[in-house]
Amino acid sequence: MISYPFSADLKPGTWKGGSRPEGRTALFACSNGHIGSLSDHDIADDGTVLPSVVCPHEGCDFHEFIKLEGWQVVEDSN
Repeated sequence: MISYPFSADLKPGTWKGGSRPEGRTALFACSNGHIGSLSDHDIADDGTVLPSVVCPHEGCDFHEFIKLEGWQVVEDSN
């Protein structure tokens, strides 16, 4: 599992918060810098994302289980 730190500017290997009608979600930038949404994933209180994350960018081979560092802290500050 790869831990992803929070970053407001979505540098490669980071995440930032987002929203959807059902509640909070997150955007992520894979290690290659491609941006995707986690709106089709479950994010546990500790930041663990399920199922595994596949980069949406055609040709990118990023496919990992990830954990969003600081998910609870960012949630509590909203």
